[in-house]
Amino acid sequence: MAIKQRITDDERDELTKDVDDLDKAYIERMKEAGISEDLLAQFRDLSLEMRPGEDQR
Repeated sequence: MAIKQRITDDERDELTKDVDDLDKAYIERMKEAGISEDLLAQFRDLSLEMRPGEDQR
């Protein structure tokens, strides 16, 4: 059985501070795979842009 754990702000760096937990996990895995910081920043920006706004719910 999987355990769901909320990631605290203390565990986030500048690249992952505003994204949700799932996108943080993706960024960490891509970082481990050697993806460049520029591409990781692009992924972060896209994930933030695609996040539904308060008025879209």
